[in-house]
Amino acid sequence: MRGTRLSPLYSLALAGCLACAWTLCAQWEALLAPPPGGGLVLRAQASADEEEADTEEQEYTSRETRTEKGTAQRIYKEGAQLKAQYHFINFNKDRVSVNFAMSAAEYRKYLAGYGYADFELNGLRAWRETARGDAWKKAYTESGKAAAERAIAEVDMEYDTRLRALLRARGLALRAGNLVECDMPVIVKRNTELLKPLALAFSKISSERGWSEENLLGGVLSMVQTAIRYKIPPTVEDGLHTGGLLPPARALLSGWGDCDTKTGLLASVLGNWKGMRMVGIAVPGHYLMAIRRLPGKGDVFVRYEGLEYVLLEPAGPAWLEPGTVGQATTALLAGGNGYKVEPFF
Repeated sequence: MRGTRLSPLYSLALAGCLACAWTLCAQWEALLAPPPGGGLVLRAQASADEEEADTEEQEYTSRETRTEKGTAQRIYKEGAQLKAQYHFINFNKDRVSVNFAMSAAEYRKYLAGYGYADFELNGLRAWRETARGDAWKKAYTESGKAAAERAIAEVDMEYDTRLRALLRARGLALRAGNLVECDMPVIVKRNTELLKPLALAFSKISSERGWSEENLLGGVLSMVQTAIRYKIPPTVEDGLHTGGLLPPARALLSGWGDCDTKTGLLASVLGNWKGMRMVGIAVPGHYLMAIRRLPGKGDVFVRYEGLEYVLLEPAGPAWLEPGTVGQATTALLAGGNGYKVEPFF
């Protein structure tokens, strides 16, 4: 096939159109990552400094005096197994101990499914730039400017699809305004089966001790509130943009996490019980959850799709029973900014 020589005027017009397209592209990318920390919209991330965690806790939880002893954790490695042991007190005053373990190899594979590196996003952007150039040149040569603009739009749609797929695979989501945040529903669904052994351990304790459903729910909640330390995760760790959240298994095998980390852990365990319907509740600077049930006297609840959901406050360190939240949380729920509901199950 013989080649076609482009006239200088045609080449100049083509270059101008490509420059315009890439300028618009750059503006879109600027929106994707406006703030520091990888351009992530974070839930309850007022500070990344551990020493400020106590201040952050007091902003949305009330502290209750605990006189009982027995809340503790042990994180250790035994052979090829990574293990965590938690001791805590349920709301019925029962002392409880539970364990969780994963092999080191399984854990490494698990962690690879969360967060993204700059080189991954840069590779995706590089593909788009090449694809845009090739698509414009081919379509403009064959059918003119209108066809070339449509070709560019198709490339952009494919880029958006690939970007969303990458983020979703890493527990993140692209939201309105081209901002990235943790995708809590995806994280909960992905971790429910993984945390089934822990749910079964709670079920066994419940059966042995004759617990009610309320005691069973309280056992998991009290563990997350009191035995898991409160600490704010970094937004970028070892070159990975994390969204400021630890996935549930890491929270268990590290022994710490913040409000959304603890919510993801609690919901992932509770999701193993049949009929459990849960929603996440995002308010400015804080994240918690609620379960579908009729509220009792004094229970704090929200309505979602015409049904009542009773609130659970996983963050701790306060020992707050189902239906009870901190004073700051109550104020946030009633505030002018309202709250966002994310269904888990």
